[in-house]
Amino acid sequence: MQGKVRETIYQNVEENKAALIEISEYIHEHPELGYQEYKAVDKLTAYLTEKGNTVELPYCGLDTAFKATYTYGNAKHHVAVLAEYDALPKLGHACGHNIICTAALGTFLAAKKAMESLQIEGKVSIIGTPAEEGGGGKIKLLEAGAFEDIDAAMMVHPTSGTTRIAGRCTTTHSFTIEFIGKAAHAASQPFKGINALDAANLFFNAVSFLRQQVTSDVRMSGYIVEGGTASNVIPDHTKIQYSVRCMEEVELPYLIERVKNCIHAAALASGCEVKIEEQSGYAARTFSKVLGDICRKALEEQGESVLADFPDDFGSTDFGNVSQLMPTTNPYFSLNETRVSLHTPEYEELAIQPVSHKAIERSAKAMAETIVACFLDDSILEKAIAEKSAAVSVNKKPR
Repeated sequence: MQGKVRETIYQNVEENKAALIEISEYIHEHPELGYQEYKAVDKLTAYLTEKGNTVELPYCGLDTAFKATYTYGNAKHHVAVLAEYDALPKLGHACGHNIICTAALGTFLAAKKAMESLQIEGKVSIIGTPAEEGGGGKIKLLEAGAFEDIDAAMMVHPTSGTTRIAGRCTTTHSFTIEFIGKAAHAASQPFKGINALDAANLFFNAVSFLRQQVTSDVRMSGYIVEGGTASNVIPDHTKIQYSVRCMEEVELPYLIERVKNCIHAAALASGCEVKIEEQSGYAARTFSKVLGDICRKALEEQGESVLADFPDDFGSTDFGNVSQLMPTTNPYFSLNETRVSLHTPEYEELAIQPVSHKAIERSAKAMAETIVACFLDDSILEKAIAEKSAAVSVNKKPR
């Protein structure tokens, strides 16, 4: 059966390849920001409809979210492949989301074809998820119940270096900090002022000292938005944007508390008042070794070199929020042997080169094989869910 599944999936992806490439190039040439991806969604859903699928659009109250589902027989399990298609301001598709969405499209169609042709019971969905680049589309979909009946999810992301199956990535939390002091002439009567810039500098020094007392996965960064108006005036107001990242959700509250201590210490030392606004970011990505190993093998069988194990990375994604609730796998397909940073003009150019076509084809085949494997063998998802439960039990322990 496995050989027939692979043959059917490969054939379907190759039949759709020209159309997938055309859609990818169109989306690349018409970049749209988060929640404004109307052209991309029209292109993707038109092809789904052409292939005989019913598409829910808008989906869960989001104009540029969509869903199509195929069910064969008495489906015990439901697996989703996720599509992203938003671009970056000024940089277009420098994160390769044109590849992500078309690989997802190919995955869904190929899995559907294998289930239909070989009478494999299961339920597969493609979910179009807008605004990953800071807009948190998947979080809004989660809150609206879009993932409630889904057992596992997957998606691909382009990268450089060597293709890998992604491990953890960071969870994020941000602060808007305002120190309020008292203005005074900096030369004639500085003693009458309360220097809000001193508070900002004290804060940055405090968090710099904190770096020694945090784990190696922690990242802390920020900048001064407002620092004063003139060199001869004691600044009475400063504003800072600051963010923290770490790999484990359980560590984040501890890190937030330490940073807030630095903020309050700076205010106390300088005599300033302080206002703090906080915003939760994306959750840390967890991963399923069970699903990842299947996807890795499916990539390697196509001749793709894949890194061993599940390497971490220090980016963040709203796919992390999905991964907190269910087993997931997230292959990262390389477009260049040497490292090229995402979110650069160089990567935007890579995302339209012929290697991007290979990324779409091989990723679609591998993810479709992974999905169908879950339907053929109930124990795969049972193991993945048990693996997830065990990981949650370990990671929820407080510091």
